[in-house]
Amino acid sequence: MAGKNIQYRIAPGFEKLEMWVKNLPDFFPSRGVTVFKDRNEVKVFEELGLQLNVKSFRLPNLVNRFAYVYLRGSKAARSFRNAGRFLEAGAATPAPVAYVDCRVNGQLAESFYVTLNYLHEFTLREVLNNRVADKENILRQWVRFTWEKLHKNGIFHQDYSPGNTLIQLAEGRYSFAVVDLNRMKFTRIGFELGIQNFRQLDTDEQTLRLIASEYALLCGEQAEKAIELLLGFDQQNKAFRRRKGNLKKWFK
Repeated sequence: MAGKNIQYRIAPGFEKLEMWVKNLPDFFPSRGVTVFKDRNEVKVFEELGLQLNVKSFRLPNLVNRFAYVYLRGSKAARSFRNAGRFLEAGAATPAPVAYVDCRVNGQLAESFYVTLNYLHEFTLREVLNNRVADKENILRQWVRFTWEKLHKNGIFHQDYSPGNTLIQLAEGRYSFAVVDLNRMKFTRIGFELGIQNFRQLDTDEQTLRLIASEYALLCGEQAEKAIELLLGFDQQNKAFRRRKGNLKKWFK
């Protein structure tokens, strides 16, 4: 393709994958096993004894094709960078391996984020949908993980939706890993902002009350204040999603 330019970065320890990473845009469509496909596509590959997870981000709009090159960095590049911040803070995320940007005539055409494949039993979504036993215990541990590993380290995940928390169970203990790291803020997180981070759970009131109360306990705040805040943020988020859905129907 005329004007095609490949930019990539590989994490230390994975240099042996350099040729594979450089050629990823060429073979991604025809190789690997697709495990998710919607706006973006996720595939799993086997290479040099490693099981690799590759997320291919959809083509951005025209403005962002330039902005992601010259101003913000691609979603893949931001995911790679933010994963490093996560791990430095002791917050789990699948080990970053590389990112690849494919630019054509100065515009971003494709971008890929590569991690080691992270084996997990279920996501937070299955917990909230009552498909997993021990729901209350899992949620309390997850709230503590959020407070200790993310919020106390100034990490605010801007898409902290249920599908973005992966959960493992080993020897009776749960461990949590967070994915989809391209939209993050690194800032001081106070009580109210911390509660706001749970606004995208889209679950029932009883569950929201449990989560808010547990977070308040950890922060030394009043449970009723936390519950009032979270129920308000939940309603705001649901109203926003309804408006967004109506707009999509209008423009179809």
